[in-house]
Amino acid sequence: MLWVITLSLTSLLLFFTVPNLQLSFDRPLIAGGEGWRIITGNLAHTNLWHLLLNLGGLAILYSLFRDYLGGARLPLLMLLLWLAVGLGIWWWCPQTQWYMGLSGSLHGLFVWGAMQDIRHGRRTSGWLLLAGMGLKLAMDFYNAGESPISTLINARVHIGSHLIGAGAGLLLGLHRVSLSEPVTHQPARH
Repeated sequence: MLWVITLSLTSLLLFFTVPNLQLSFDRPLIAGGEGWRIITGNLAHTNLWHLLLNLGGLAILYSLFRDYLGGARLPLLMLLLWLAVGLGIWWWCPQTQWYMGLSGSLHGLFVWGAMQDIRHGRRTSGWLLLAGMGLKLAMDFYNAGESPISTLINARVHIGSHLIGAGAGLLLGLHRVSLSEPVTHQPARH
């Protein structure tokens, strides 16, 4: 929980002290040498609603998968997912000029957690979570990024980041991501 609080406080501090334009994924500025934006674009948000929705999602995912997120595993996963989403947008979404938000990496964390459920014997819940994510991504694609959330966050939902994040979460879920002792018991849902 310490890492969720740390990330939340850091995100809030950045939101209120650093202009989003200094952190956002901005293709021309990245091409001009500001490579840090590949990662910091995940920490920038269009408005307070956007930030609060993303932090709420992070808290929910942590509570769902906390048995797998011990030690420094959560910050390692988030860093890898931020990198995957940023680089994925750079390579596979050339039409995207700017991007802000955690949603792509949250999709990745969700898929990674579902894969951990499967790995640790909770196959039914893991497969149901993956099926739910597939349905959610299909609905995103069908609605072309338009949803009530778009109005709330004052931006179109970036479907590509969700797909890239989910794909990265799947790849990370297929391999052991470690910085702590692996779960040796079947985790209980609280």
